[in-house]
Amino acid sequence: MKRKLLTLMLLMGFAGAASADSISTGNVLVIDQEAGTNAQGALFVVDQNAGTRTLFSDFGNSSQGATGVDPAGIAWLPGQLLGLLSPASVLVTDGSAGTGQQGALFQIDPTTGNRTLLSDFGNSAQGTLGEDPVAVLPIPVIPGLLNSGIVLAVDPFAGTNGQGAIFSVDASGNRTVLTDFGDSTGPQGQYPDSLAYYPGLLGLLGTTVLVADGSAGTNGQGELFSVNPATGVRAVLSDFGNSAQGWVDANPQSTPYGVIVSPTEQIFVLVQELSAGGGGAVIQVDPSTGNRTLVSSLSCTNSAGATVTGVAPYELAWLPSGLIGVSDSDAGTNGDGAVFTVNPANGQCQVFSDFGSASQGALGSEPSGITVAQ
Repeated sequence: MKRKLLTLMLLMGFAGAASADSISTGNVLVIDQEAGTNAQGALFVVDQNAGTRTLFSDFGNSSQGATGVDPAGIAWLPGQLLGLLSPASVLVTDGSAGTGQQGALFQIDPTTGNRTLLSDFGNSAQGTLGEDPVAVLPIPVIPGLLNSGIVLAVDPFAGTNGQGAIFSVDASGNRTVLTDFGDSTGPQGQYPDSLAYYPGLLGLLGTTVLVADGSAGTNGQGELFSVNPATGVRAVLSDFGNSAQGWVDANPQSTPYGVIVSPTEQIFVLVQELSAGGGGAVIQVDPSTGNRTLVSSLSCTNSAGATVTGVAPYELAWLPSGLIGVSDSDAGTNGDGAVFTVNPANGQCQVFSDFGSASQGALGSEPSGITVAQ
């Protein structure tokens, strides 16, 4: 199931829109599922201070390499994480690209915007097949746990009974299943959809991967799992339908979709409210108890002082400013999407980049994945 159907035709950017020369440290990177040539997606570079945008990689432009269909998830891959000769790059998942439209993982050159296909999830020669990889996460070397860096991709429809799986992908694009959310080796998931790295004490004690699942748990209101990145062993950290752990969304159709960890190891989860009216919220989760508190209901203010409410929030990122970046696929001018900033201390929300406003650069249509270049 895609987060939104591809219903738009070719999106035209504003006249004179420039392309970014290269990606710099601190740049905010946003994947738009329906921007670019033939609405095949685009990677935007967003200035970390001004919120202005340039289109960096057009997934419908074959002159920039392998083309996409529905790119959505994004992560920054540090140089040498996959080996001494591995350069820094941008990783992007596309749930509808690849053989049989079973998904693909792209690698983007941060100096040119050129793309290569790292792993084709429909190609059995590269390992276990996927169905719809939606998010990606690089994991560094962890002394005593992982001897080499790996890349993880979560697929909500892979695994036993289509209950989701996390794949481990190596430098050659070969895949193995790290954990199968439908098997009986641990608590089962239903729709694992996003990943975050929790480094633990000094990157050792307590190191884990956090996985938001939009449909598991009490009343199907979602859970936050912890997964051992070496063994795949799963545990439930927070059940979003269990009021004994704090905040529960009054909307039973809401779903956790997005998780990040701050530099001080605070955990924040994005909850989408998918029923009539949309909206969403940013929730803080205690890493020890799983208890939840509301940070922001995404009632935001634009530059003119008007209120802009979240409509279809998609993903979170920790910004260099110390604020939380929230991508929203349908907010902003003409419903073309926006990126908000949320102050984790007081929940104050501002419009950072309005993807429907030509005054801030190349126009978007459905901003989804968000990350920051390191």
